[in-house]
Order: sequence, then C-alpha cells, then structure tokens
Amino acid sequence: MMMQAPTKLKKKLNRENYYSNEMDWKYMSATMFKNFIKCEADALNKLKHPPEQVDNKALLIGNYVHSYMESNKAYQEFVDDHHDFFFTQKGSKRADAVLGDKMIKKLEHDALFQYFYSSKNCEKEVILTGELFDAQWKARIDSLNVEKGYFCDIKTTRELHKRYWSGEKRTWVSFIEAYNYALQMGVYKRLLQHKYHKPFNCYIFAVDKTQDTELEAIQMPNEDMDEQMSFIEEHIKRVKEVIAGDVEPLRCERCAYCKSTRKLNRFITPAELILE
Repeated sequence: MMMQAPTKLKKKLNRENYYSNEMDWKYMSATMFKNFIKCEADALNKLKHPPEQVDNKALLIGNYVHSYMESNKAYQEFVDDHHDFFFTQKGSKRADAVLGDKMIKKLEHDALFQYFYSSKNCEKEVILTGELFDAQWKARIDSLNVEKGYFCDIKTTRELHKRYWSGEKRTWVSFIEAYNYALQMGVYKRLLQHKYHKPFNCYIFAVDKTQDTELEAIQMPNEDMDEQMSFIEEHIKRVKEVIAGDVEPLRCERCAYCKSTRKLNRFITPAELILE
C-alpha cells in the first residue's frame, strides 16, 4: 500500500469509486502526482479535505465526449446526472451540449480515429493498477488494444494550436506539454508493460472547441514518456513522505490555497512582486 489512509480500506477499485478520496489515499495517480509537484501544501490539503464537487465547464464538456465514446449507457447516465447543465427546462440542448455534439461528430466521422479507438479488439475505460517506484498506482485508460500493443487517449482542448508559455523551459509549448500529458501517458505505458510484458504505443486523439472543431492524431514519443518516468522516480519518495506526514509540505505561494492561507513573515522588494 502506498500511503497510510485515515481508515482501513477494504473496497476494491472500480469505475464507481475510481475518483473517490478513499481510493486517492490508497493509490497514486498521474493527476495527484502532478498536483503535488505543483504545490505540496495545496495537494495535501485537498487530499485531507476533499473539496465539494464543483461543475467545471471545460471538464464537463470533456466528460460529455468521453462518456459518449465509452458506451450508450455511460453517456445516458452522464447526461442524466448533469441534465440542467446541458439542457434547458424546455428540453432543448444548451450551447455546451451542441459543442460537445460537434466534437463527437468529428471523432465519429474520422476513419483513422475509428480504426484505432474502436477496433474489435479494443476495450474501453480500462482500470489498471500496479506498482511503480515502491508506490501503488492507478490508471484509467480510454481505449486499450492489448493484442496490437497500443492504447488511446482522447483529449479535449480549447484550441489545438494554442501556445502556452513554459516558465521552466523558457519557451512556448503546446497544450500537450503545458499539461504534461507525457507523464500521464508514461504511467499508463509502464503499468501496461509491467502487466502484459510487451511494449505499448500511445496515441492521443485531440479534438478542440473552436468553430471548425479541429481534430489531430498524436503519437506520444517514447523518449518524452521515459523522461517523465525518470522525473517520477526522482520525486516520488518526497511526495510519499509529504502524504505520510514525515515532512512538512512546501508551499508554492501562488495557488489559491497558498494565497488564502499565507501569513506575512518578512518584507519584500518591489522586484519580488513580479512572478515568473
């Protein structure tokens, strides 16, 4: 077990509890790891005091598309759970549902996407667990083809070719780099290879929310994923120590949590007001 949970865990990881706080105590995930790298104090606070679920527009549209691609049942359940967000009181679709439908149509009508994502050997929404670097990890893979050795991930984004400034790299990067999807895909790839003892390729199908609803097929470079696995290996011990309470979490002093809880302890110079 990766970390000591507040209570003894007996439940098995499944689709219903995958995103639960209980399972977050038991398993590390790519998202949680990235949150701790971003700000240890904020990530630990969210783990100890999970915030109430707040509907995020971008996330809901993404889940709208994902649920449709998973199955008719998953799509209907998701729409029923978020009916007021996607439909008016009169039953007509709101703009966000219309946008989601455009993105779905773009994917459905693309032969390359259908060939890789929905071939007869593909299994959808596969939950995977395993040990990496002395920690228990969980992953949820959009589409997996074990026989042909590849997995697919759908990403929805505002604009495919939008540039993001990376303070770390001191240059402009794509949304793939900005959200460090190489780390997420690297975890998936390593877990799969440990389980099936064979190599796997990663294919990302990215669809955006622009008026033309652009779609792109992206193969994640193995060297990028390997680099992120080395990064995890270097930092996972520290993350585990923070979660276990063995060391005090560091504060970034830039996120909402740090700003809301910060106490003055020194004077700064005017130049320090400029954050990189």
